Amino acid sequence: MTDLAPSTAAQAPAPRRTIRGYAARLVPLLPGLALIAFWQWASGRLVREVYVSKPTAVAARLYELFATGEIVPHLWTTAQELVLGYAIGVAGGVAAGYALGRSPRLARVFEPYVMAFYGVPKIALAPLFIIWFGIGPGSKIALSAIMVFFLVFYNVYTGVRAVDREIVDLTLVMGANQRQLTRHVYLPAAAPFVMLGMRLAIPYSVIGVIVGEFTSATQGLGLFIHVASSTYDPAGVFAGIAILLAFVLGAGFLAARLERRLLRWRTLSGVGPSEI
Repeated sequence: MTDLAPSTAAQAPAPRRTIRGYAARLVPLLPGLALIAFWQWASGRLVREVYVSKPTAVAARLYELFATGEIVPHLWTTAQELVLGYAIGVAGGVAAGYALGRSPRLARVFEPYVMAFYGVPKIALAPLFIIWFGIGPGSKIALSAIMVFFLVFYNVYTGVRAVDREIVDLTLVMGANQRQLTRHVYLPAAAPFVMLGMRLAIPYSVIGVIVGEFTSATQGLGLFIHVASSTYDPAGVFAGIAILLAFVLGAGFLAARLERRLLRWRTLSGVGPSEI
């Protein structure tokens, strides 16, 4: 009996810590809830409802869109374009960033061209991609991929070039070949930069797809938002934006979980393209 009392007392604070943990997780939601409450109150009072709609009207519109299935073809098309564009951009950025990071000769030749092309507004390429790939998903995938590519490329390029040369030389002295050097030195060193580039590229992938669908499309959330805007349907516009926000948050959550799983051994560090 005397042995059970201390163990029970030691376990008593656990529920309190759990409650505090849940409360801490809910704190970031408070500004968003306050904004939604203010939006609901201000619509029709401070701003005409025809311009901003109401959160309740947006929720009703979302329910209607999913209940009738009207949004499903647009959602499926945009999801395919996002996944393919993002995957192609990440793969190309990792491959090119690693190749130029490992080879100073290639970097001297191609880096000026990459920098020059990076300075071109990617949105300006949308009409050109439509000419090349048509008004179907191909042009949206290409625009999304090119926007993702540069963010991933510069992060991987920076990560590979930041590898300590002494570590490389020591690994070579120990008899490692190029494959082992890549696997055990360069890839682990560049992994945080790759993950940072992948996370930064998520919203840009969405921007590329939606801009392409705004320009010309037969299906997609961008087309749905454009049609809702041209028909004075603010609830439809905000419903489309809410779905896109769910895309970004969901992809960001998955990327964060992947990052924590792959980089348990290291604290994330890196710089973005704007800091190069």
